[in-house]
Amino acid sequence: MEWVILAWLVLSVGILGVGAGRRLSDLRGTSLAMGMALVGALGLWLAAWRQPPQEVVLRLERPFSVFQTAWVFRLTPLAWGHGLGVLLAGFLVAWMWVAYPGQGRGWPRALALGMVITATAAALAADLFTLLMAWAMLDAMFLALLLIRRGQAVVDRAVLAGLINGMALLSLWAAAWQIWRSGDSLFWSRMAGTSALPFLLLAALIRLDIYPFHVGRPPELADEVDRAALLYVLPTSVGLMLWAHLVPMIHGWPGMSGLAMALGLTAMLGGLWAWAEPDPRAGLVEAAWGSAAWWALAGLAHPDVAPLAAILWPIGFALIFAGRPFDRTSLWGLPALVAILTITGLPVAPGMRIATAPFQAWPLWAWPFLMLPQALLLGALLRGWLREPEEPLPSGRIWRSLYGLGLALGTAGMVGLGAAFGAWQDVPPAFRFPLLMVLGLGLVLQWQAEKVHAAARGWARARPFLSLDWMYGGLTRLISRPAGALQQVLEFLSHPAVMWLWVLVVAGILLLFWQGATR
Repeated sequence: MEWVILAWLVLSVGILGVGAGRRLSDLRGTSLAMGMALVGALGLWLAAWRQPPQEVVLRLERPFSVFQTAWVFRLTPLAWGHGLGVLLAGFLVAWMWVAYPGQGRGWPRALALGMVITATAAALAADLFTLLMAWAMLDAMFLALLLIRRGQAVVDRAVLAGLINGMALLSLWAAAWQIWRSGDSLFWSRMAGTSALPFLLLAALIRLDIYPFHVGRPPELADEVDRAALLYVLPTSVGLMLWAHLVPMIHGWPGMSGLAMALGLTAMLGGLWAWAEPDPRAGLVEAAWGSAAWWALAGLAHPDVAPLAAILWPIGFALIFAGRPFDRTSLWGLPALVAILTITGLPVAPGMRIATAPFQAWPLWAWPFLMLPQALLLGALLRGWLREPEEPLPSGRIWRSLYGLGLALGTAGMVGLGAAFGAWQDVPPAFRFPLLMVLGLGLVLQWQAEKVHAAARGWARARPFLSLDWMYGGLTRLISRPAGALQQVLEFLSHPAVMWLWVLVVAGILLLFWQGATR
């Protein structure tokens, strides 16, 4: 466990490095600081491979405790894999930023590092209170990343995200409170009762943006999805981690069929809305939403695949968002294609075992209903991959090489983790047939892309009603003024003159962690 704590310390030092990198003439310095911190953290995390299960208690004194409970983290092989998936996603986005530093400010990179730390903490959380604290910090950084961007639309989206994420936190807190009052254990390894299962499921469904809790995703940032990738990937990945804990408890629960319908509906809507988007890159955001629901449905069908889904999903979509589209003259688009094949679970890809789970669980007559959303999602992902590149490859040979190396390592990490956690366990040949049918349908949809897009646009006339914007809009107007004031505060805190205040804050957090870990 000491390797994990050292990895967190390296990432925290990387936040200080981002602050120091702001003194350079462009944003490449801050991106390099972020990338190097993630390289160091990945190396330390890999050193923890195959360590025996162990716990560490961080006591950060009474102001940081909840119900007099310390923060407890437990390192197991699955938790290690979940954390490595998050780190690889951050690694891919960081080296994309090195290749394409862009314009603007460097503090989004510091917040992104903070989100990576809290997401890995959520992966290793041994009990509900530790998970609650990790979620709360992740949500705070998520909202800060939204609010430091300019524009009323982003402020309104931050308001909705705050409401929805707050509901998830409240549900998780209610579950923890009910379990604590009943005398049951809050630790995953010793949790026996299911009295709080409805609250836990609600928290997971909200975190996964399952319809109608889908308004927390910021579609306003779809035109820069590569730079905003972690905003889409990390919150969903922690939802998949919680889902992996819960699915063994769900079997036999009376509401299981309703859960399956909600997940299937979300996957279908994700595919349709992805095809309805005029910009294929914006369609990738909707496809990510639908794919997460589909993989959660696979975990519901076969709980054994839920942990693997939580490991592979963040890496796959980080590769899709931060990778390159199709290029006829080179192999730059290959990593994103491998990720697409993995996400859709086509044969020989690491996601095959996950994709076959629903077909193994439900009867033959249900197969067409299972193939349709998967084919829509595959077609939408291929449509996004075949788009014209928005930017050329980096002109500098060094930056181009580092970017290519990052994509190659991310792809190798996804395949390696799939192999380590049983992605290629025996799948009966009969259940590979529907995957081939999905591949054929997806290729047909892509072949008729213009017609499918036009049909989806026609169907999407009902989207303003189905998206529930008319309901959430009133809540947005009610709270948008305080959110605007918070945005002004964050604008002030991101000013270069306040940089050393943040340095002191991070140094204080490092000191608290060091003191807690040595007790």
